[in-house]
Amino acid sequence: MLFELVAAITLALGIGGLAYGLRRISGGRLPKTVIPVAAALALVAFAIWGDYSWASRTASALPARVVVVDELGESNVWRPWSYLFPVTERLVALDEGSVRPEANDSGLVRADLYFIERRQAARKSTISVDCASPRSPAGETAADGRLIQAICDKAASSAGTQND
Repeated sequence: MLFELVAAITLALGIGGLAYGLRRISGGRLPKTVIPVAAALALVAFAIWGDYSWASRTASALPARVVVVDELGESNVWRPWSYLFPVTERLVALDEGSVRPEANDSGLVRADLYFIERRQAARKSTISVDCASPRSPAGETAADGRLIQAICDKAASSAGTQND
């Protein structure tokens, strides 16, 4: 967060300085207000860029065996454009290297999930999935289906390579 603050201030000062230079070159034909307006627009643009690029930057920094299975978007009053284009604030990632069958041979498959939220520490959770007879519990969402499918696909491909 400190890095973002320093980057935003540096950008605002740089764009404000550029606007000041343009005002000087124009011989004062540009109004004085162009300097703070340019700096403010730079801050807003930087904030929007940071909001919309966070998820892709975070996902690309994950290890190769950790894949994003869901992105959760949000809309806020202070970001009115987010009602048209929701901002991804949270990611759910599957550690494909952790997918393994339960030890008791119950047909369940265990996997580690990471819940990554912007400006928060990532949380890890281990879940069990019944890939042999998938159920559709009440309240299941499309994201749950993608998650279960990703775990079961990885378990099947791991079992296939072990049998070869």
